[in-house]
Amino acid sequence: MKLDVLLLMLLALLFFGFGVCFGQVSVIHFNSEWNADNNVDISKLKECKTENITICHDPDAKKKYNIISVPTIIILDEGVEVKRYVANIMMQLEISAKEIQKEVDKIMLKKFE
Repeated sequence: MKLDVLLLMLLALLFFGFGVCFGQVSVIHFNSEWNADNNVDISKLKECKTENITICHDPDAKKKYNIISVPTIIILDEGVEVKRYVANIMMQLEISAKEIQKEVDKIMLKKFE
């Protein structure tokens, strides 16, 4: 791989941060300690990088991703947001890990079209 491509990939990693990888699908789950009972377990998702962020410990992430309510799950493709799931009025997500996996699979399939 050429040096300029490697440098571009490194810059993308530094710019997007939070474990988001260039060329990869990432799923980030934002929540707060007081709402931990409403977490969605994303740890078993395949073909993507997952990360859990507790917003009270990482206020910069809250601001960067414009998190208004918790829990919120964002799916990124190459660092670009492609899907967002936001809590309902009961502070619960109406989405399962299985449904999130289906969305990740759709994104991955598009890469081969």
